Amino acid sequence: MIPFEATVASKLGSWPAGTVFLAAVSGGADSTAMLSALTVIRDVQGYKVYCLHVDHGIRPPEETRGDALGVRNLCASLHVPCRIVSIPAGVIAKSAKVRGLGIEGAARMFRHRVWNRTARRIGAARILVAHTKDDLLETALMRFLRGSGPAGLGAMPQERGRILRPLLTFNRSEVLGYLRDRGISFRTDSTNEDIRYLRNRIRHKLVPCLDVFFPYWRKTVFAMAETQRLTAEFLSAEAEKQVFWEEDPPKMNLYTSAEVFFVQPPLVREEAVFQAADRLAKAGKKKKASWFEPDLTGLHWKEPIVRNPRRESLRLFTGDSKISALDAGPIRIEKQGVHIVVSSRIGKGDKKPCYDEGFALLIKKSGAYILKGLKIVCQFPLTHKQAEVLPLGIPVKLGGKNQEQLGFFAYLPILFRRSYQEPYRIKGLDRMEYSGYTNRIIAEDQRGLVACILSDKRDTMILLCREEEHDSASVCLSFIIVSGGIDV
Repeated sequence: MIPFEATVASKLGSWPAGTVFLAAVSGGADSTAMLSALTVIRDVQGYKVYCLHVDHGIRPPEETRGDALGVRNLCASLHVPCRIVSIPAGVIAKSAKVRGLGIEGAARMFRHRVWNRTARRIGAARILVAHTKDDLLETALMRFLRGSGPAGLGAMPQERGRILRPLLTFNRSEVLGYLRDRGISFRTDSTNEDIRYLRNRIRHKLVPCLDVFFPYWRKTVFAMAETQRLTAEFLSAEAEKQVFWEEDPPKMNLYTSAEVFFVQPPLVREEAVFQAADRLAKAGKKKKASWFEPDLTGLHWKEPIVRNPRRESLRLFTGDSKISALDAGPIRIEKQGVHIVVSSRIGKGDKKPCYDEGFALLIKKSGAYILKGLKIVCQFPLTHKQAEVLPLGIPVKLGGKNQEQLGFFAYLPILFRRSYQEPYRIKGLDRMEYSGYTNRIIAEDQRGLVACILSDKRDTMILLCREEEHDSASVCLSFIIVSGGIDV
């Protein structure tokens, strides 16, 4: 074996003869080099190597057929069993639109499912993926630009679960050098040049710029990724040690002490909630895997669209605010007496999307605010006596009539965010009366749900969800919806 192949062999580790490896091969330079090296190692170590090629149905058929044929021919020359899986054209694009993902993200979901299914069928010890050092750097930049936390910014692991990356220490030039020395040809994916994809914009636009102005950037990004990996490991261990989640089997909830929870530093609180979400997700996955995996044959989604909670959303609850409950992606987190309770928002008959829409407005002081074209005026702190004489309403045209009193009282801080709850479920109202208002924002303060704001992009209506007496010692805020609509 030459040095390149010897390094790949060392990354595989020690396995008994007859061990099965599944190589994910696109036909590009990286995966072609990996498969070539694996066959040399196979002949020396007595392993079994299988090849899997996934056609995502994204590129022109003549190009994808060429890739599949190229992989078949390569496998034939190397005496490697080969399987080609073709996803119908348009399925991934439609899935991306339905789920609010990019094409790359949707393709990855389908690809991973094919990998795992095939690995289980053939009894593969590992799924081998040809990510290189360049992929690691590009991924780190992508996640940095998307605002990932320590776990996302941590270095791409050599091994995670069944997936193993034996080329992670090689850069692109080393891979091309190996192929050139071996006289092996490879395919070039035309989408690699398409800068509509974030990874390609980073590869073709940002990386060359960094090379010119910051020639040392690769070293510092590697160092940052390693630091973040260690940070993520520490946070995970600390959250697991400090915040213990107990199960409530009848309700399928997890709960912990509110006092212990809020004593922890903010990052530990966030990590603890992510851990609770992971536990609920794993429990749900055992019951119905379709919640988390796409259907390869079409887009007949029968379950909610699920996405991980957004860190900035969780921070609205885990931070210093007094928000009492929050729907964050597939989970709901709330204060119930002396406990913090995390429950799943999926698997209970709800077919609505289970992810954060990406907008929320947290108001901590009086003033005027804009949320999705809706102007929200927070008047000023007032006591019960001041509230009695305050003119709440500003005339707003609604259904052809001027409506007064389009306002409500709430305590600061207050959170405005999009909701999928039906108005009649919130207040027990007649379903037909409000059926035309498809856009809705709910308002929550420290005591819970205050109001549901409805809009059909022309009119705005506020439904009070809590009416209570304000004692004279309390300080509350007057909110008035002035104009606009919720364009979501």
